[in-house]
Amino acid sequence: MPALYLDCPAGAAGDMILAALLDCGLSPALLQEKLKLLPLDGYHFNVATVHKNGLRALQVQINCTEKQPRRNLTTITELLHKATLTPFVREKSLAVFQALARAEARIHNLPLEEIHFHELGAVDSIIDIVGSLLALEMLGVETLSASPLPLGRGWQNTAHGSVPLPAPATLEIIREFNIPCYGLPLEGETVTPTGAALLAVTCSAFSPSPSMRIGHIGYGAGQKDFPHPNILRAWQGTLIDGAVAATGQAQAGERDGDLFAAPLEIIEANIDDLNPEIYEYLLERLFAGGALDVYFSPIQMKKNRPAVKVTILADPQKSHLLGQILLQETTTIGYRRQPAEKIMLRRGERYVDTPWGKVKIKVAGSHPHYYNIAPEYADCVRIAREKGIPLKKIYQYVGSLFHA
Repeated sequence: MPALYLDCPAGAAGDMILAALLDCGLSPALLQEKLKLLPLDGYHFNVATVHKNGLRALQVQINCTEKQPRRNLTTITELLHKATLTPFVREKSLAVFQALARAEARIHNLPLEEIHFHELGAVDSIIDIVGSLLALEMLGVETLSASPLPLGRGWQNTAHGSVPLPAPATLEIIREFNIPCYGLPLEGETVTPTGAALLAVTCSAFSPSPSMRIGHIGYGAGQKDFPHPNILRAWQGTLIDGAVAATGQAQAGERDGDLFAAPLEIIEANIDDLNPEIYEYLLERLFAGGALDVYFSPIQMKKNRPAVKVTILADPQKSHLLGQILLQETTTIGYRRQPAEKIMLRRGERYVDTPWGKVKIKVAGSHPHYYNIAPEYADCVRIAREKGIPLKKIYQYVGSLFHA
């Protein structure tokens, strides 16, 4: 499984994450072209090679050339909807800004709509967030995890005056998403709100590195200089030995470890009075918030009322946020949450040669006991449209070419 692990020995900021992803082999020029999808002007995007305590790294700098307007969650949501971004990039970007807005709202005891982002709504933060998500999409990352976060101490000047470190917004995000952290004997900000929110929304786990084969290592440099290298490392590769980012551990199962386990939480609510049109939007919000799966089941409630049971499968770090979305977007006044364990077959990919080019096949289980194979839908649909062949026949033909 294509995977990425973010090693954060010196902390995490939006520009560090973006720089580390670029250093995994992406073209800065191509990323800049994609960033033009955003209706944003008045900035200059610069990528440079720097050295931090002797270590080479990429550093991203966004320099404003024009005065930027004050932005709140509504204006940023409108900005993202105007851009021709993919659903993944748009929804994850929205989820990051929503996490930032919730943190600020709790800190200042204000409604979400009254929160102005100040530094967090500046063009550099928008570019860091959207650029990082574009980079993840360009790298084809399917599983993302990160190390626990190191926190510095001291004070920092902001638009609201001096605030203690870690910044209140950073600490709120760490609390909400249950991100493991530890203290550093260092005066200075190591984890920014943008960095914390990006990791919270995109990472499935915060743990020691999973078992993986590393293909590329990207180094992203921060703007500050510390006694140690102020860098973040992106390890890009593939998971092995049934490893999953949620635990970093494989459990022995049948047939030499074909089965492995990952912790899971199940969130459920029974709803009998919600406008049916809202369920589609609820689905979008839950997946943007990191749900692994969501499904609706018809049920009968008291007084024989027809109702819908909403079931959400989530990583433990995401369950609190997903529960909040359920309360915000539906008429339920509560939900059930219970721990569970997901038992999975080890997964992988193979390719077969066809008259129309290579086609990916997803496999579950290891040789010689492949339990399930599935031709890649997108590859088969492309061939069906280009050649005018029924899709089911392409599925049958591609499946017949697979040999364990």
